[in-house]
Amino acid sequence: MDAAMTELAKEVVEAIKTFVAESPGNRFAAIDGSPIFVEPLVGFADGDDPLFRQYKEVVGDFHLTPREVVQMHLKETGGDHEEFGPLTAISWILPVAEETRRSNRPMNYGPSVRWNQTRWAGEDFNKTLKKYVVGFLTERGYRALSPGAMSFTKTLVINGVRTSNWSERHIAYAAGLGTFGLTDALITSKGVAHRVGSVLVEASLPPTPRPYQDHHAYCPYFQDGSCGVCIERCPTGALSARGHDKIRCHAHVEQKLASWAQDRKSEGYMGAYPGCGLCMTNVPCEAEIPPACR
Repeated sequence: MDAAMTELAKEVVEAIKTFVAESPGNRFAAIDGSPIFVEPLVGFADGDDPLFRQYKEVVGDFHLTPREVVQMHLKETGGDHEEFGPLTAISWILPVAEETRRSNRPMNYGPSVRWNQTRWAGEDFNKTLKKYVVGFLTERGYRALSPGAMSFTKTLVINGVRTSNWSERHIAYAAGLGTFGLTDALITSKGVAHRVGSVLVEASLPPTPRPYQDHHAYCPYFQDGSCGVCIERCPTGALSARGHDKIRCHAHVEQKLASWAQDRKSEGYMGAYPGCGLCMTNVPCEAEIPPACR
């Protein structure tokens, strides 16, 4: 691997960690000024990794590969004659702060205020981080883009179920950052309570090894039927041995909880709906890989 690319990868990791640590946007401005997210995990995947083509089978043929994202972006901006060369997907995990996780543990119907604000203010920060990483790379002479900011990456409704044609979780899986649990969320070395982001860059950064072959490797329920605590945590029955019922989940979060949070707006709830996260807190995978799967 080119020494310059190895050095650039180190610089990217350090830049992301520093930005998360120092940015005013990563603070609960309306609560106590404490961090929304703690130190992130960062991983890299070859933009032409065959796994991205496999996603068209396991996720759906609508799911875009990194190369397709670049091609669509270039076509949209009139630069389709300037195809990217080497391509790397940079992915990161933004772990939710411990105080926020703690505040959400006793909740049994809707989320805590801190969790709700993490959903909205935290995702605003995630978008800012994507712009920062693109700028960081561009300043160093590398073409880069944020797939999540493109007009053609969107949420689709297929058979009544919403899904994304650019799944940040699947990019993180490809970048060696975690595997999927019963909730469909990604279980990482810092747990399942997090938000995820990614950027593509025209560079051949060293891929992060994937220390797993099974996409459910870190979930005890899929390994031997043990655990299942997240099933008990779900207030609406959207989790079961059959997995995650997205339709039921979304109906609870975006309809029932929307009015629930509206009645509590004076407490600091924000956004079109409050989020939930009950299945991501007070569970063995909240902040680590469950011991049974290490």
